[in-house]
Amino acid sequence: MGRRFFVTSFGLVILACGSISIFAKDAPKSAEQLRSEVESAFKAKDITAIVSLFCWDGTEKGSKEMMSGIMAYETMPKATNMTSVTLSPLPTNFQTTVSSFLPDWEGDDGRRGKYNIPVIGLIRLNFQNDKSSEEMPYGKKGNDFYIAQLISYQIPGKYLKVDVNKLRVQTYTGYWVYVQSGREISIPINDHTNEQKSGWGDYVKYCFVQRTDTNEVPGFSPWFSYNIIEDVTNVVFDSGQITNENPVIYERNRSQ
Repeated sequence: MGRRFFVTSFGLVILACGSISIFAKDAPKSAEQLRSEVESAFKAKDITAIVSLFCWDGTEKGSKEMMSGIMAYETMPKATNMTSVTLSPLPTNFQTTVSSFLPDWEGDDGRRGKYNIPVIGLIRLNFQNDKSSEEMPYGKKGNDFYIAQLISYQIPGKYLKVDVNKLRVQTYTGYWVYVQSGREISIPINDHTNEQKSGWGDYVKYCFVQRTDTNEVPGFSPWFSYNIIEDVTNVVFDSGQITNENPVIYERNRSQ
């Protein structure tokens, strides 16, 4: 059976639609009470009641509206076919943090995700004739139980980048290594992939770049170079013009 974790995204805010709950309730005092209230709210298609069961600590402005929109347009249409709501233990591979919010090719921007309360289990929404299921992590805050949400935070460090300057037809290969909290991370680069991939950490430790052609382009002077950039604008190394196929290597001085 396929599964999809139901977590808050960041960005688009969608206006809510659906029935509105007029009664404010105290937070559930047990996992079973939370499960029961989730089931009742979905059966009643009461979006406001469902949203009230989420923990909103540390969430961004507009998150409630966005979650209401997700419920209205993605989950509520399936509520009619919901067969049961059950509690499940956390799987052994459950991730309490998210490594990055950017797609891998863009590199690391230092943003991470974590749940705003300690997660202790999953609430599973089961649907008739549906091979997938919605799973909502839940946790405990004080004596109250809530559905947990991912929130973003920034880890220590700075923007790191190797910027290769070349004509489109020129080719090269190489890699660079940066340090993040004592851990070394290597990024391969060449003229086909990873040209724009950045890193987030303490500093660039090593870089190897080798031009693999020195063909001249009619109408252009042959040129090729690369810069190592730290903290967005600080150029810590400039290779100068590279006119041959000898590798140009940067090694960070220990005194830096």
